[in-house]
Amino acid sequence: MNVQKIKKYSFQMLHTRINPLFLKRVMRVFTLLSLISLPVLAQSAGKNSDECPAGVNKEPCHNEKSRSTDLNPRQTLKGVITRVRDGDTFEVNGIPIRLAALDCPEKNTFEGQYATHMAKKYTGANAECELTGAKTYDRLVGYCKVDDTDFGKMMMMNSACKVWEKYDIWNRY
Repeated sequence: MNVQKIKKYSFQMLHTRINPLFLKRVMRVFTLLSLISLPVLAQSAGKNSDECPAGVNKEPCHNEKSRSTDLNPRQTLKGVITRVRDGDTFEVNGIPIRLAALDCPEKNTFEGQYATHMAKKYTGANAECELTGAKTYDRLVGYCKVDDTDFGKMMMMNSACKVWEKYDIWNRY
């Protein structure tokens, strides 16, 4: 197809009249589908960096019980950091741990990405976590040392993470 034919075809498509009745039906279907999909979109809004549903305050989220972990609270968990979720959550031997009293920026911000990057440097390192007995969704909450260094303090000194005094239940910071 040469350029002249393309221009002529495009011009004809622009000036083709759409049947108003057809357009009205299409708009009704679109509106109906939009209304039907709203509840689904609201439920799938995602989670914030604390693994709480987006838009939910952190406090109620942190009071929920987890069904996925069989460890007893108030014990020490030792192992290797197998995965880092974000600046204040990692997994020790596959068990998710939310670092107590540490508040890192959301993962979708530059500061949150940097905090996650800093934490990921410790993947494979030895960790020792004193569990507080609290649970947040699938995560146990604890104060952790990584290679004998307080991980929370290290993150506060080297990233935008800060102490979350409300949840510093053992007054470590």
